Amino acid sequence: MLVERKQHMSRFEDALTRCAEGVGTSVAIVGPLASGKSSLVRRFTDRATEEGFLVLKGTGTRTERRLPLGLVDQFCHGSPVLRQVAHSHFAHSYRASEEFATVPHELADRWLAQLLHTTAAALHQVSEQRPVLVAVDDLHHADPISLRCLLYLTRRIDQSRIITLLCGRDLSEPTDPLLYAELIDQAPGGPLRVPALSSVAVRDLLTRRLPDASPALVASCKAATGGNPLLVQALATDLAGLPDSRAKVDRGGQVAAGAEYARAVHRCLDRCDPEAQRVLRASAILDVELPAGIMPLARLSALDSATVERSASVLAAAGLLRSGRLPHPRARQAVLDGMPAPEVAQLHLRAARLLYDEGATPVSVARHLVRTGGDLDPWAVPVLREAAEQLLGEPGESALAIRLLRLAHAISGDPEERAALRAILLQIEWRADPAQARHRLPQLGAMAREGTLSLPHGILAVHGMLWFGQVREARAVLDRLAARAVDDDQQAEIRFAQVWANLAYPGSVGRPAADLDAPGRRPRDRTSTREVLACVLETVLNKAPGNQAVTAAEQFLQQCTLGDATLAPIAASLGILVHADHLETAALWCDRLLAQAAEHEAPTWQAVLGSVRAKVSLRQGRMLDAQRHAEAALARMSVESWATSLGAPLATLIQAMTSRGMIEEAAAHLDQPVPEETFQTIWGLEYLQARGRYYLAAGRPDAALDDFLTCGDLMDRWNIDLPDIVAWRLDAARAHLDLGDTDQARNLIEVQVAQLGSVPNRPMGLAHRLLAAISPVAQRIALLRESAAMLRRVGDDLELAYTLADLSRAYQVAGDSTRARVTVRRAWQLATDCHADALRRVLLPDFDEADAAEPQPTVDTATLNALSEAERRVAALAAQGDTNRQIANKLFVTVSTVEQHLTRVYRKIGVTRRNDLPAKLPAEFSEIS
Repeated sequence: MLVERKQHMSRFEDALTRCAEGVGTSVAIVGPLASGKSSLVRRFTDRATEEGFLVLKGTGTRTERRLPLGLVDQFCHGSPVLRQVAHSHFAHSYRASEEFATVPHELADRWLAQLLHTTAAALHQVSEQRPVLVAVDDLHHADPISLRCLLYLTRRIDQSRIITLLCGRDLSEPTDPLLYAELIDQAPGGPLRVPALSSVAVRDLLTRRLPDASPALVASCKAATGGNPLLVQALATDLAGLPDSRAKVDRGGQVAAGAEYARAVHRCLDRCDPEAQRVLRASAILDVELPAGIMPLARLSALDSATVERSASVLAAAGLLRSGRLPHPRARQAVLDGMPAPEVAQLHLRAARLLYDEGATPVSVARHLVRTGGDLDPWAVPVLREAAEQLLGEPGESALAIRLLRLAHAISGDPEERAALRAILLQIEWRADPAQARHRLPQLGAMAREGTLSLPHGILAVHGMLWFGQVREARAVLDRLAARAVDDDQQAEIRFAQVWANLAYPGSVGRPAADLDAPGRRPRDRTSTREVLACVLETVLNKAPGNQAVTAAEQFLQQCTLGDATLAPIAASLGILVHADHLETAALWCDRLLAQAAEHEAPTWQAVLGSVRAKVSLRQGRMLDAQRHAEAALARMSVESWATSLGAPLATLIQAMTSRGMIEEAAAHLDQPVPEETFQTIWGLEYLQARGRYYLAAGRPDAALDDFLTCGDLMDRWNIDLPDIVAWRLDAARAHLDLGDTDQARNLIEVQVAQLGSVPNRPMGLAHRLLAAISPVAQRIALLRESAAMLRRVGDDLELAYTLADLSRAYQVAGDSTRARVTVRRAWQLATDCHADALRRVLLPDFDEADAAEPQPTVDTATLNALSEAERRVAALAAQGDTNRQIANKLFVTVSTVEQHLTRVYRKIGVTRRNDLPAKLPAEFSEIS
């Protein structure tokens, strides 16, 4: 398939016509490597054959460049007359040529003149019977004597029926440059140039295989081929095999080159001279980090700059190089695949040293060092380490970083350096699978105690030991590191690790009481965000997280970057937000950090953050989301990798399934063995609470009570009796109620309420609901409304649904069927939103879905929007049952103002009395209070 070659065909047709009339001529074709010259020669010879020409073919080859008369000998096989010449004359000629350099000059000339005359005469004799086309491809490889024969012939064919068709390569180095140039330039009208294909020609070639080729695809193909016809046709074959047109060009604009394209690159490489091959291979090695100028390629290929410059021009004209680089990643890989492995390793080593001397980035140098086979000098160790540390922050580069560190460790001879490399290996391997990295902990612990491990790396080892329940070993390393801490930052690192150990394993050591505002604390202690966070965690271990703790947690999350060293403080900060009931903020941070962890392809980070995200959803009452996040977190790592932390996601999953009524599924997860060390951690408390709640749902309150009381014993022993972590008394009270022991339940609730004080929060809301269950109806309604207000404020929709369900029954008992119906409707809606099928089944006797589908007799949206903000608040509180004075106290206004607002509300929504408000206002309207 020839495109953009009409001029060439016309020129040859003219030559054929003139030759038939007895006017011989010479036609020369020149062009870059693989530009389609040979295809054009084949088309010309086919056309000549059709016109009755005798076609004598010859092709120069690199292996016969010094074989005397090698090219002319090929012609002789095309004619009996010429074969006779070869048989009678060439044998002598071969012997004579062997002595060509030793005989006197005039004798050599006489022999050559006789040879030229004999060959030309024989060819003229053949042309008298039939017109002759002498077609020579790859003329630049022809031996010098054959070139002399061709030049002698072309000077004597103007009155004959002979055409010489000479095809050679641009920018090549012929065996005899002067003879080659004279042959090419002697063609009438000059040589026919065969340039690379234009974009229009590339489009024409593509559309023969791909009728729907877009301009973007054509541009990408032109860039990947440089207009080289061989490469374009190979690309067209690859692309024709792709079913989806959108897959033909990626987002970076690279065309989807395949196996045919790679094979075409190999064919081009085989046609290059040795020097060009070396330049192309050097370019493939340096492709990604190619420095400016020609000298790097010269140094890597071990060629002089003039040779490299000429070879680069040849390759660029052939579409194999563009600005010193290969035009497509598949082309680069094809070149590398064709090289012997030892040569590749040697070139990578030289490239690494070259880039190192040029001041390239450590990552650029290291990418070559890792491909050398490992036989490296000590200078490579710091380069490999620095590159690995940089790659730690790059998404998807963990595997390469591990290879670099292992290589550096293998060639390093410095003990401290080897210790640091092992620590970084732990750091990277931990991201993917803690269980696989665990074997490094004993070595690192020993190095830390010996003093050969740096403090930051020692802290990483400590966190790993704590993860696997090696508390005593972690404490020993922390004590050794604390003795070496020399500045405030290092002391802050140590202190946070100590507090984190206390938080994770609260029973392992005694804990001093702490307070952010303690007068003895020095101001400089709080200059570090990690130091402030350590202070906050100490406070949280002694009392519920307050505003200062929340502020410190948010500040840390805003200032830190997700990484191996920050994962523990990030998890602590998120935990503070969760236990302080700042659930929306915690969810926002979890989602943001999970996206970053996914970009870094760090399963461990995703698992830990996913576990926290599941707990946030659980606290919000979104059971389906909690289950989904917990299952995803557990799937990220094996049970062995979760180690003592397994209790956290497993507890969330069991609670979510229990709330959804999936009792059998929850039981299956309870069969999962949990490490014994888990029950020494704070996550073990969560697991015991989840198991106890499962027992309650399964109708086994005695087993549930045992788990809740075990929680209480542990928390009392550890001196962390904090209901924000596990409100065990309230859970135990529920179990006592199920067992019919009202007095024990009341005692536990009253103790919990007294401990909580007067601050409304989530545990207080739960306590009010339980207290309402054992209170008279009038008091029960008030307690449940207070519970609903608290739970609504903290954002726990599921617990709010349970409270509203109890409140609807209380209204029913009190004879207020309108409020009972509106309230149960809202409870049903919340239970549905939370996917709490267990609660929905409880509500079925009082409410059915068919009734839920009926439209409520509420006012329209426009009427509601007509209410002012003050009127909306007053109406909402009145609908909930507050008296005018109670409303006035809550909104800090006078009773008279409340009465005026209510009057306007009645008029706007069309009611005449207070009891009509719950039926007219939507259930969601009450949530604005």
